[in-house]
Amino acid sequence: MTGKNELCIGDILSAAAYWDIDLQEEQASLLLDYYQFLKQENSKYNLTSIIDPEAVLEEHFIDSLAGLSKGRRMTGDELLDLGSGAGFPGVPIKILQPTLKLFLLEASGKKIHFLTMLLKKLQLHDVTLLQFRAEDLGKGEGREKYSWVTARAVAPLAILIEIAMPLVKIGGYFWAFKGPNFNKELAEAEEILTYCGGTLVEIIDYMLPRSRKNRSILIFKKVTATNERFPRKAGIPQKRPLIKK
Repeated sequence: MTGKNELCIGDILSAAAYWDIDLQEEQASLLLDYYQFLKQENSKYNLTSIIDPEAVLEEHFIDSLAGLSKGRRMTGDELLDLGSGAGFPGVPIKILQPTLKLFLLEASGKKIHFLTMLLKKLQLHDVTLLQFRAEDLGKGEGREKYSWVTARAVAPLAILIEIAMPLVKIGGYFWAFKGPNFNKELAEAEEILTYCGGTLVEIIDYMLPRSRKNRSILIFKKVTATNERFPRKAGIPQKRPLIKK
């Protein structure tokens, strides 16, 4: 790092190289602009408790891109980032893969306003902001539309799967970013995963070296259409998650 409270393009490029993420200098410059804007606006919007430059680099930027190391890419047209908040992981993925059409799904008008300003600041194109509850989008125009859906939301897998998998097109994928203790959640989500037409195809495990946090990306493939009963009405998955006993 260049200073205690600073981040520079070199820091970002070095971290990307360590993780074998093929990030170009122009893309690192966009991530630096992203960090500076997040730091400037964070207190107004209460976006994240992680604002230290080293922590943002590792726990937001690198964590968002860890699944795209070693040349791995999201193929297809459309990526929906569910509960996007401050834009993670969707915006870093868009910066790395600029040809993706990105949809940022966020129910909070305040956070939508931040994302609007962020996109203008970064001059990113082919990005659409959607102010909806995921359940409503999954019952309507977004049903089985997206090649990729991502979520870093802090919620049990049974809830995430019910609100995310209906949005994934058949043959597409849902990436759930989780901490290390997901095995119980995964077992509990078995029933809703079947109803939603998904199957677990891969788990990417990694550790963030600075914070020593273990992380996993659970990758689910949509193999059949989601049962028409799901998702249930907005708020019901959170209040009454369909958990296998």
